[in-house]
Amino acid sequence: MNANNLFRAAFGVAALIAVVGTGQAMGSAPNPLTVTQADAGKSVTLSVGERLNVHLSAQFGTGYSWAAASDSTPLLKFESSSAQGSAGLPGGAQIQELVFAATGAGTGTLKLEYRQPWVKDTPPSRTFSIAVTVRQ
Repeated sequence: MNANNLFRAAFGVAALIAVVGTGQAMGSAPNPLTVTQADAGKSVTLSVGERLNVHLSAQFGTGYSWAAASDSTPLLKFESSSAQGSAGLPGGAQIQELVFAATGAGTGTLKLEYRQPWVKDTPPSRTFSIAVTVRQ
């Protein structure tokens, strides 16, 4: 199995963050909020159904990718993950975009871990967390 397939498989069970919404036209989807590593430790507020895009640096050629920690908030449902950036450079740095939707009201913490998904008994190489408040 190549690194790209491992990367995709690692996110099948992830549950993650949602968006701080901006105004929306009737019947249209809200604009997602995008957070990056610079937002680590901060807070976001969103409404049920809103989305959050998380952009974090990754190096997929090493087998590492971002995924939700087992104790990450259940208020956010993982929707998709994709790679952006220097795909033409083997082992080059890329940006991993993770998309989450808010599914229930409450407060919690989105916790992401950067690791090789098949390595279970070692701590993650890096972590990212952000406090989340979801309104009805």
